[in-house]
Amino acid sequence: MDDRTSREPGPAGAPASPRPSRAKAPETTAVDGESVTYQLQKLATMAFLGWLGLLACLIPLLWLWSWELVRALALGLLVGLGASLLHRFNLKRKAAMAQRLRITPGRKGMQQLLHKIPTWLDFADTEKLEWLNDIILKSWPYYDLAISTMVKSQVEPLMAQYKPSGLIKRIYFQKLTFGNSPVRLEGIRVDKDDPSEVAVEVDFRWSGDANIVMGIDLPVGGTLTRLAPKVSDLAVSGTARVVLRPLLDTIPGFGAALVSLRKPPIVRFHLDFGKAFGGAASAGAIRLWLDDFLRTQIAEMLLWPSRIVIPLLDESVTGPLDDLYLRHKGVLRVDVIEARDLPKVDAIGSADSFVTVYTTAHVKEKTTVKKNSLHPKFGEKLWLMCQEPASQLLYIVVKDIDLVNVKQQSLLQLNVLKGASNVVKNSTLLGRAALPIKEFTQRPGEPHEMWVPLGTGDFAAAAGCGSGRGEVHLNITFWPFDQLKGHKSAARGAVIVTLFRCNNLVPMDRPVNQSDPMVVFKLNKESKKSSVVWKNLNPRWIGEHFDWFHVPMDSVLEATVYDFDRWSGNEVEGSVEIDITEEIARAPRGDVTKTWELEDVPTDWVDPSGKKEKSTITLRIQWIPYQELSR
Repeated sequence: MDDRTSREPGPAGAPASPRPSRAKAPETTAVDGESVTYQLQKLATMAFLGWLGLLACLIPLLWLWSWELVRALALGLLVGLGASLLHRFNLKRKAAMAQRLRITPGRKGMQQLLHKIPTWLDFADTEKLEWLNDIILKSWPYYDLAISTMVKSQVEPLMAQYKPSGLIKRIYFQKLTFGNSPVRLEGIRVDKDDPSEVAVEVDFRWSGDANIVMGIDLPVGGTLTRLAPKVSDLAVSGTARVVLRPLLDTIPGFGAALVSLRKPPIVRFHLDFGKAFGGAASAGAIRLWLDDFLRTQIAEMLLWPSRIVIPLLDESVTGPLDDLYLRHKGVLRVDVIEARDLPKVDAIGSADSFVTVYTTAHVKEKTTVKKNSLHPKFGEKLWLMCQEPASQLLYIVVKDIDLVNVKQQSLLQLNVLKGASNVVKNSTLLGRAALPIKEFTQRPGEPHEMWVPLGTGDFAAAAGCGSGRGEVHLNITFWPFDQLKGHKSAARGAVIVTLFRCNNLVPMDRPVNQSDPMVVFKLNKESKKSSVVWKNLNPRWIGEHFDWFHVPMDSVLEATVYDFDRWSGNEVEGSVEIDITEEIARAPRGDVTKTWELEDVPTDWVDPSGKKEKSTITLRIQWIPYQELSR
């Protein structure tokens, strides 16, 4: 059978029928040129050999044999060999040149070819956005107003929530504007790893003439003791990550946008209390709290994996968007064993150190304070939840705490005052580090022991936090949720509460008939509270998670809804008690999403139609066992 004929399988039981193969179309690549050149070379060689054979046949017939002929043949042979060698050398040179032409030249290649780099060439992965900066410059007055309004509405409730009780009565913005200098977008990069989404990272920088004046009312003295610190020389830089998904064939082409910060932004500012009553001495304690609050709480509000999800189309078009919101995916146990070679910060040449670890800025775990030691022994286990283990970081911060801050000479900084250790937060940074959690997910359930070097650089710095500030000894273990089994027989575990919404709350603020609801959860003698939703009787929360570790299975979760009030005490909207054993631990997979009716509601709200509505709260509660965590 001809080699160009192949067999094509027929129906079951039928013999294969011959099928003529199709000639493969020649590929239009650079190899075709070399193949054609090789064929021409063979033809030329055959023609030359044929000509030599013809001449050899003519010699005896024409009696051309003589010494002149021999010399001519020898000379011709030498010339032919030289021409052949020159031809072969030329072929190799052309092949090498063709190979080099197939390579895309980089910066060094362009420098070698052109002896200079053209200004219009850019070899970086980051593209410049001057055209977009021009648009922002022209529209900045409108953006400034919108950004100032958004910052004020989001930061003021946070300051009211985290203000030190007993030291500050009220804190707010007297003036807030970011001036005439707009934010600059330094560059943009596109992540092409996931074809189901468009992920963009934007480097931004802002440094301008911001006019930010805060108002702080103290518990006593009224307007006479009011402080008005000014935030000046403000500069912010960082990298924002914007993910557009799911991709659709409907305008605008994607269903939602996810915005977050990949690393903590670099924030620089100067806090000036001016000539307020008591000067800098009386404002020292507030300065310490406010400086730490602005640098950490505000800067880390959107730190990955925290995010803002902006739906752009209805879920009937996009489908469920639950996977875009923050969700727990695993448990991280950090065993803080010891530290060594910590820097001296006390007057006596020692340190009173403690370690803080966190994966999100909102939930931080701390060790106890070890006094008077540069080589403290901790031996403590800290538990954290992981939301994005493939890309999330574990942050480690080591600080020193003292009775007196030698940098701020103020009696208000003595920790002998009631609650002053929490109010003043008189701590000094000793060192910090960040570790990618991905390293611990490759062998889940196995401990990873290491000495981590500490430095004082920013988390967002390209070189990391650095070193030279001692080391901390850690033993880190990661468990994904699918490895945690046996929750029905576990006596202890972790409880994760996700707050979704409340409905039909009682209007507590008269005469506007509104409420500012927030929820306080209490479990195992530990309380956690949600953010405040302003002026809403049917509030919704996004990304509000609360977790407790070492919880006995027979515990009871108390959820109380309050109407938040800045000036007076919070009023109860209703509450509910949830038995972990009966309602959660015995459920399939220990996971329950349910709407509970609130009890102890002060009054029943009656809508205009006269229908009575029950106040409710919707939660997702997960019970995570400890059986697999004991290793």
